Amino acid sequence: MLFGGFAVCSMLRGESRAAESADPGDEPELTVPPSPKPYYLRRAFLMRVAALAALPLTGAAVLVNEDKWALPLSRVQVVRGKLASKKEFLEDPKVRRILMGHGIRLELTSASSRAIAVNSLDGFDFAFLSGQPAATMIVERRQRERLQADPYSPFLSPIVLATFRDYAETLRDHGVARPLEGEGSLYYEIDLSAFIGLMRAGRRWDDLGITRYGPANGNRVLANTPEVCGSNSAGTYLGMVAYAVNGDRVVRSFTEADVVADKIKPLLTEQGLPSEEIFEVYIGPDGRQRGPIVVVYEHQFFTYQLDRRARSVDVDRERVLMYPRNGYLALPRLIALTPAGKRLGELITDDPELRGRAAELGFRLYPRHGVEPGAELGELLERQGIPVPVMAGSDDSQTRLPALALLDRMIVRIGCPGSGSS
Repeated sequence: MLFGGFAVCSMLRGESRAAESADPGDEPELTVPPSPKPYYLRRAFLMRVAALAALPLTGAAVLVNEDKWALPLSRVQVVRGKLASKKEFLEDPKVRRILMGHGIRLELTSASSRAIAVNSLDGFDFAFLSGQPAATMIVERRQRERLQADPYSPFLSPIVLATFRDYAETLRDHGVARPLEGEGSLYYEIDLSAFIGLMRAGRRWDDLGITRYGPANGNRVLANTPEVCGSNSAGTYLGMVAYAVNGDRVVRSFTEADVVADKIKPLLTEQGLPSEEIFEVYIGPDGRQRGPIVVVYEHQFFTYQLDRRARSVDVDRERVLMYPRNGYLALPRLIALTPAGKRLGELITDDPELRGRAAELGFRLYPRHGVEPGAELGELLERQGIPVPVMAGSDDSQTRLPALALLDRMIVRIGCPGSGSS
């Protein structure tokens, strides 16, 4: 009974089977069952332990992926914001890593500048607008409501017309555009009044002789803009066109706004490219057909060229920029709505790493401490072998937009909901 009843019975059954099969002279065999493994060596226990051991490694991987590595969770502050077309800056992985080093993690909601301006900002720490009109709308409303609204201007970017060399040269033949830096330049100046004249006359590219430089195009001469009801660049372009159509004079009354809006409405409602896609269409393989001239920000073009150089690809010399003679420098504004938003505004305005990254993303940095606006971008372009355009400051902006209420009146007159809509 040394091994217990179960073991003895097993032993006896083993002896019986052995006796039946063995020769009469053989000794009977004793069958001893193996000892059970300790619980800590059993497969089920080891699998559970392995799963628990993997949890810290998984958490570490998530922290690395979300740029939180080595930061105590209690020190990471979530800052929530609404932003428009400058989202490529705050969504940039390097920018997010720099901010995480300062203990800030962003939660971002995208919308058009005008939609941000006319809707509630409850629950957000900041709003990042693409230009002055929408930013002014927010600041004025919150000041009336006695709410925080601290503006920050980290960088600027001119409104430009991005096109292809064959289209720029065709316009040059008609006295509408001229190269800024001699033959082969990436940059042209465009007489917006003369260009608008071609659009209003219904001229077509084939009529202007586009086939002298590139493929035929029977479409009407137009500049494609983002959707004018929400896009800051489209709204600004509307103001620039209004200035030109009004004899290089700023619209100064509601009556004048209605008259000018009726004149330019056909020029702004026939383009049809969505805001999110307009630059991607332009740099895509069929950009020449779908978006031969598009209204964009200068920094988008430089980001595209700098990305090519980073991949050791030559500068794209077929795509060029046209700067309106009466130009306009868009001044993106971050409006801090809370103390957390204020801290973010101070960082993106003054932090050297964030300013350097803004230049790498094609922005002209807002002047600080006597440095000329755009100086850092010019140096970066030169190092990368990209021709440097004229780095003019904000004071050279000759187009003057109408007062905010008049600009909004023209946007509504063209067919957009009023600013009081949700």
